[in-house]
Amino acid sequence: MPRAKLAPQDIPDFFADPKRRASPYDRKYERHTYRVTEKVHARLKEIAKDEGVGLNDLTRWILDQFIKGYESGMIILPVEEYVVTHSRLT
Repeated sequence: MPRAKLAPQDIPDFFADPKRRASPYDRKYERHTYRVTEKVHARLKEIAKDEGVGLNDLTRWILDQFIKGYESGMIILPVEEYVVTHSRLT
């Protein structure tokens, strides 16, 4: 007789703590991913270390300052026409 198969949701997570709540940090922020060069990443890490702040905190501050500057008209983005010559999907 074949064995019954369980769906992943039917398997209990023995390591999960049902009393564990998400940390306030997890409730306040969402995780997103942005691609940057290794050089930019390394420099941001250096600046964060020099200033004694976390890289995530520095990055949030930088993005916040950009948005404020952009919305106030202090930052004007350069507009360039970008033509895709070859798709990565083909």
